[in-house]
Amino acid sequence: MRNYLYILFATAFLSACGGAVNEAEIADHRSKRDSLKQVREELNGLIAEEEAWLAKNDPDLKSSLPTVTTYAMNKRPFAHYTEAHGTVKADENALIYSSTGGEVRRILVKQGQNVRKGQLIVDIDTDVLRSNIAQAETNAKLARDVFQRQAKLWEQQIGSELQYLEARSRKEAAEAQLSALQEQLRNAQVAAPFDGVVDEVFPNVGDMASPMQPVARVVRLGKASIECDLSEDMLSKVAMNDPVVVVLPETRDTLQATIDQIGQFINPNNRTFKVTLRMENGTMLRPNQLANVRIRDMEVDEALVVPSRLVMENAEGKSYVYVLDSQGDESRAKKVFVKVLSAQGGELMLAREDGGLNGTETLIDQGSRLVVHDQAVQLVKGA
Repeated sequence: MRNYLYILFATAFLSACGGAVNEAEIADHRSKRDSLKQVREELNGLIAEEEAWLAKNDPDLKSSLPTVTTYAMNKRPFAHYTEAHGTVKADENALIYSSTGGEVRRILVKQGQNVRKGQLIVDIDTDVLRSNIAQAETNAKLARDVFQRQAKLWEQQIGSELQYLEARSRKEAAEAQLSALQEQLRNAQVAAPFDGVVDEVFPNVGDMASPMQPVARVVRLGKASIECDLSEDMLSKVAMNDPVVVVLPETRDTLQATIDQIGQFINPNNRTFKVTLRMENGTMLRPNQLANVRIRDMEVDEALVVPSRLVMENAEGKSYVYVLDSQGDESRAKKVFVKVLSAQGGELMLAREDGGLNGTETLIDQGSRLVVHDQAVQLVKGA
């Protein structure tokens, strides 16, 4: 056995001194690693046998027994969360434009100022437009007077029907032109579309406002949404109105949200779909702010939950724990194989299997990596 170990270690050392590796070498090293683990298991078994004999025959054994602490199992709730990164979207976040443009004569608000719906943001020079409106009002008034007179004559069967129709057409055209100019004047004035905060004003006094360039941005903080992408395997694990935990990494604040919309399209590039979360109180959020989203995809009322540090793996990749078996004044470590169902926050949920754990055992905590199956142990006082 000892010579076999020397050969394995020497081979591993010489192989490590080489250059580039290939798949065959990797597979060879994996095989050697598994062999070493198997040897370790055999050695642990031999050690356990010797310690079992010494426990019965050596009166000084207890002073050299490994000391351990324990962890009492009990059934308790367990929840698993899927984490994703999201982006805050303000429900009311508007860029305001001037439809006709013109020179900016005054800026009527400051950045960060609260505004009411309809309140003017900037004053744009519309003198030419107002002059056109005044002329259009004159033309419309004249066209209405002419039409009224022509209508009276037509009622008295004086004049032709064509003259009556032409007068009515000129009146309607003049009124339509006046209405269009008035609408242009209303659109030329940059006003807040809703109650909110002026986040930014882009032009300066004297600049020319253009229909192609925004004049200001108004944001209303309050209701907000968060968009995030989830992997395709989450489709069956989320539903409308499910509660979601949102963590803001900059401030470490934790907020509550609900799933408001589930996307119906799978992105073929990364196999994800979009989920929208509703935030009723979004005063702490800012548009485009990053947020960490924790979506609960599994919940069990009574589960076998243990800290991950208690679960180990053997050479075959099987998970196991050490259970404290106390008989009279003697305590021994018993290896029990387990199946890990889920992991969350340094804790593992284990399956309930025949011959496994039932939730009432006492597990070995500190010192569990220093013991072997059926080895006698001594408890730390107070543990």
